[in-house]
Amino acid sequence: MNRNSKYQKSIADEFSAIKDRVEYFIENVHNGENGRYREIILMNYLKKILPEGIGVGTGFVRNREGKITKQIDIIVYRNSYPKLFEEGDFVIIMPESVLGIIEVKSRTTTDNLSNSSKGAIQKAVYNGKVVGNKEIFNGIFGFDTNVNFNHDFSDENLANILKVSEGYINHIAFNSEYFMRFWRSGNPDINQKPCFSFYDLSMRSIQGNSTGEGLAFGYFISNLLEVIYENIIPEALTRQYFEFLYPIEGTKERHRLIGKEVFIRE
Repeated sequence: MNRNSKYQKSIADEFSAIKDRVEYFIENVHNGENGRYREIILMNYLKKILPEGIGVGTGFVRNREGKITKQIDIIVYRNSYPKLFEEGDFVIIMPESVLGIIEVKSRTTTDNLSNSSKGAIQKAVYNGKVVGNKEIFNGIFGFDTNVNFNHDFSDENLANILKVSEGYINHIAFNSEYFMRFWRSGNPDINQKPCFSFYDLSMRSIQGNSTGEGLAFGYFISNLLEVIYENIIPEALTRQYFEFLYPIEGTKERHRLIGKEVFIRE
């Protein structure tokens, strides 16, 4: 494993260590309260690594038609744009300033992702439509999962909700091992049809062993960084920086779950 990959792995190691430290004390706390500190773990990490002028908070986005999102766990936005309201990390902002929105889940499950009335994917799609921009980063970050990823992975409920998502959601870290990305112009290794691809970024897949955290958290954050720099400083995306963001030798496509793509309905 190269140095950049070790750095990516250290992100998951850090999150896991902080999470475990907290859970020593609050393991029996109500799920809603238990989940809030996970949002804070991710939010505080992003505050440390995002470029100057980029804000990170929680709250709502209100568009010109007066529509408002459901509460967003983490909003990444341009600080230079005016805010409708701000109190600490809580903000209400306009769509023009939004660079990314993230829903944080303690555990991703088929039900809490794809439930037709209250699933995280449906919420992400609704919020994306209110923002009105498919090019922003719109992701779900799960600290753990019980979605069964194996060589025969096929989840009809998950696939069906993604098919009608219109491409508003574009990234999911199910846990530190499994990652999903939306390819708006088609996965370059497959075809030109917009699709979601799934990846096994566990150590057993990358290194042939099953020890330690995987690289899905790192790749989730790397994709967020790419979107941000594309919008604010595109010249910063040099070959060297891309090697830092995406360090898996031979690219992550070597670890794609072959034949498990989900194509959106156009």
